[in-house]
Amino acid sequence: MTTRSVGATSVFAQNRPRPFVALTIGAVVAALVDIGFATRDVEFPRVSTEVLHAFFEIATALAVGLFLDGVLRALAVGARRLVPRAPRLTFFAAYAVLGSLGVWEILERVYSRQAASLFNGKWSTPIYLGLTVGAGIALATLHIFAAWLGRRRFFFALGALVGVVGLLANQHILPDDYAEGHAVGVWASATMVGASLAPRFERLITKLASRRRLRFGLRVAAFVSVALAIVGPPNVVRVELVATPGTAAAYVLALTMWTLPRSTVAPDPRVDPAWLTTRSPEPRAPDPLRTDGLPPVVVLVTIDAVRAEAVMDPDHLRRMPTFSRLMREGVTFTDAHSPGSQTAVSLSALFSGKYFSGLRWGRYGVGKNRFEYAADDPSPRLPALLDEEGIPTFKVVSLAFLTNDYGVAPGFAEEIKVTTGRRHATATEVTTPLLDRLRAAKGQPLFAFVHLTEPHAPYDRGAITEGDPYDCYVSEIEVADAYLGKIVKTLESRDLARRSVLIVSSDHGEAFGEHDTWRHTKTIYEELLRVPLVVWGAGVSPQRVDVPVTLLDLGPTIFDLFDVPTPNAWLGESLVPFLRGGVTPRTRPIMAEGRLRKALFVGDTKLLVDTRRKTIEVYDLANDPGEEKNLWDDDPDRYAPILSAMQAFGRAHDFTAPGYSPVYKP
Repeated sequence: MTTRSVGATSVFAQNRPRPFVALTIGAVVAALVDIGFATRDVEFPRVSTEVLHAFFEIATALAVGLFLDGVLRALAVGARRLVPRAPRLTFFAAYAVLGSLGVWEILERVYSRQAASLFNGKWSTPIYLGLTVGAGIALATLHIFAAWLGRRRFFFALGALVGVVGLLANQHILPDDYAEGHAVGVWASATMVGASLAPRFERLITKLASRRRLRFGLRVAAFVSVALAIVGPPNVVRVELVATPGTAAAYVLALTMWTLPRSTVAPDPRVDPAWLTTRSPEPRAPDPLRTDGLPPVVVLVTIDAVRAEAVMDPDHLRRMPTFSRLMREGVTFTDAHSPGSQTAVSLSALFSGKYFSGLRWGRYGVGKNRFEYAADDPSPRLPALLDEEGIPTFKVVSLAFLTNDYGVAPGFAEEIKVTTGRRHATATEVTTPLLDRLRAAKGQPLFAFVHLTEPHAPYDRGAITEGDPYDCYVSEIEVADAYLGKIVKTLESRDLARRSVLIVSSDHGEAFGEHDTWRHTKTIYEELLRVPLVVWGAGVSPQRVDVPVTLLDLGPTIFDLFDVPTPNAWLGESLVPFLRGGVTPRTRPIMAEGRLRKALFVGDTKLLVDTRRKTIEVYDLANDPGEEKNLWDDDPDRYAPILSAMQAFGRAHDFTAPGYSPVYKP
């Protein structure tokens, strides 16, 4: 018994330095790999920025690595006191606990979705627990295996190489999305690198630790690194630091430690202060477009993922006869913005008159359709308010979450669902019941809504299905254009022609490499927010309007078209004055939100705040439409009033309720 105990203790003592420096070593190597990747072709505004980027990336990596190693050491020592005869087992258990807790904190939402998706939500709790515990066991196993390689004379290099390859692969696999997954990928790869290299540093660590001055210097360096990492780098460095998927340490610190500045100056005077306070309960009087007494028929068509430029291009319009006609005969808003870059976000805002943060969100749905929706939000919605006024409302459901119960487009008295699961219904399936319902609206008012899912990745429903993705994308918009033509033809029938208005827009845009992103949901840059908006029909005077507008303006516009008062809490303004041929100034703020980012438009200036990564960007859209030069750090005082306006708007309109905890936490 004594021999075994001494042997076990000896083994533990022999391996002692290795496990408790591994994560620090791995984190530093991960930082060096990311620095090399991030600076390979980036042109920084100043050389000093590049140096600061490297310095703070290493500092944040050291801070997170030291923290994880410290926690791991504490857990391992505590476990060893409970089970002194099995040091390797107690270390494995300690790492498994650390890994499970850490990965759970990072991937909790992902785990919840995966658990709900498998087996249509059955056994979601044990699956959720299995994923959490399994991640910790996998990380611990990876460390033990890499440490075993590290104790071999030549194989330690193999373990380190595999870890570095993992770090490089992490930079290239879905680089524009899933920051949480990338953080865990860096952790796993850094574990492989660190555990493989730690035995090679054992003698050096022991030697340094034996010298008082060096030990003191190392402690000072560690303290300074932790302090700098907690305070965080200047904004210009943060923006570059979190731009790549390999900056796991900075991402974690931004979530937990870093803060955004609070502006104390007065809000920008260009923003009407009436919109920066809680709105009064009195409704706004209607401003109808027509007064001929004919019952209005209003059709709202949103087409998925259409960026404004795709239908404004003259070359494209030659192949889109319906869009071309609508723009020629109706009112075209050339500077229209979606309130978000995700369908559920933008349409929830459109039908509620509130931005994302003004709604109550929670997980809703079953199986693969379980995501965050505003299903429990108490805000009155456009269709329900029209229904209270005796106006029939009709909707064709092309996506599962567009049914009334999900809260994205609720309150319709009639809805026809033409899809199941996560399938996107075809334009034929959507427009056929719409046309039938329009023909049946003889002498009766009607508000109808449909959402066409052409175009949507993988862009395989158009005439072009191979080659350049953008060409395939435009080809699918042409399909939507053809079905718009059928809707227009029906609205021109004898009963409908003198009383119908067609509104055509999109839920969001689409990215094709801008800002290193593809498709949508991932940012709120202009390629995802600028959308087409055309209004055509009876009483509409043709013109092009360059005044900035938002999809939140559509609710008040539709209320006016039906001569119904607009709730004053709604954050848009009616577009009816433009439909008459006039041009009126807009006073309400225009905002957009998505992935914990907020944008506020004031004139040609766009302020973009990332509440998760704790960064601020400012762009002059008139001179920099591609949003390539961030102006914030050049003159923060100049743009502080816009930040004040955004913060005041949030204080006045963000959703609050006792016990409510937002699903998306900044």
